[in-house]
Amino acid sequence: MARHLRGIVAIENIHLTIANGENSAGGFGITPPLADELFGYGVDVLTSGNHIWDKREIYDYLPREPRLLRPANYPDGLPGSGVAVLEARNGARCAILNLQGRSHMAPIDCPFRKADALLAGLDQVRVRFLDFHAELTSEKTAMGWYLDGRVSAVIGTHTHVPTADTRILPGGTAYQTDAGMTGPYNSVIGVEKQIIIDRFLTQLPVRMEAARHGAELHGVIVEVDESTGKASAVRRVEIVG
Repeated sequence: MARHLRGIVAIENIHLTIANGENSAGGFGITPPLADELFGYGVDVLTSGNHIWDKREIYDYLPREPRLLRPANYPDGLPGSGVAVLEARNGARCAILNLQGRSHMAPIDCPFRKADALLAGLDQVRVRFLDFHAELTSEKTAMGWYLDGRVSAVIGTHTHVPTADTRILPGGTAYQTDAGMTGPYNSVIGVEKQIIIDRFLTQLPVRMEAARHGAELHGVIVEVDESTGKASAVRRVEIVG
């Protein structure tokens, strides 16, 4: 599906491309070569989530590559950063933030308070995009309302299935609970179907294997007024095959 990215960017006149890359290594983590490969396809910023720590070799890479983010609300002292500020292709300064939820996830720092702290240092940047990597739709929705009017977009990741609540909140923040995934939809959220079916039937541990068929690309396109930071349009994008 990577071959479609440059076409989407050209046709839609996209100035900044963000992708969550934490499942790139067969569904578990990301490696330096895979991150470099994704940047080579035209991705400008890679966000992540709880699987960012799965591959040990990424630990040394994170401090060297500021375009690969890990959730900002992990404890201080861990490698990498949860925010990147860069210039889009139209010259607009953009801040990309990455936070992780706590419900049914690791008990890390509060993502809501961490969002406040990050935004306090971004007064001069109008365009602000948050990838909120969380399990519960309620936690993601709460974050959208909490940041409405303070960021340009809150787009959720982690549950791998695109949601049908794409909208602009009253304060001007584009929102979607989950962007979906780019990968094999002929699967159970990216894993071979029978493996997960057997797990539910037997309750025994299984070895996860990424599925290999039915690839689809899912995402969200957000238009932002760079002078105000408010979203003017948001819509889902889907490519099958």
